[in-house]
Formats: sequence, C-alpha cells, structure tokens
Amino acid sequence: MADRAKQKSRGFTAFRSSAEEAEIKRGKQRELNEGGHMSCTSGRIVAVQDGRAQFKAIMSHGDGEPSEHLFATMAEAEAFVRRNTPRPPERDTTYDHQG
Repeated sequence: MADRAKQKSRGFTAFRSSAEEAEIKRGKQRELNEGGHMSCTSGRIVAVQDGRAQFKAIMSHGDGEPSEHLFATMAEAEAFVRRNTPRPPERDTTYDHQG
C-alpha cells in the first residue's frame, strides 16, 4: 500500500500531448508529400514525345532548381500540380458590378 502512495499516477486522458500531436502532423505531411515537393511555388504541364509518358509536370521551387515528373495522362499531371502548389487567394468580389 505504501508503494502505491509513492508512485505518481498520470491518470487517463483522452488528449494527446503537444509533442504527440506534432509527430502525428509530421507523419501525415510525409504521407501527403510526394518526394519533398510541397515547397513548389508553381508548376506547368507540357506534352512530351516519350514512350513512357505523354505529359511532364515541371515544378518551380523556392531555391530556383526546377524538377520534372512524368505522367501518362493530363489529369494525373494536373492533380499532381494541384497537390504540390499553394492555392491562389480567393478573389475579392466587393467591387464587382454589372456594367
């Protein structure tokens, strides 16, 4: 009985520590990140005459070194660019009017 009193019980909690939450977020980012290209600033798609693929996504990075990724379809290339580049800001419609 005396041993139990000496042990400090953490108790049960449904909440995670901030360190656990950060590790989970890093793990999810690694799953979403396709080869470290989440820092792309822009991307463009070009058609190529290659037997392996018909389209190439050329991604621009912040450090200026572009990377190229081959795809069989335009839809796959577009999805890759969407996932790995920031979304443009929403357009402000405050001053829109019919002219």
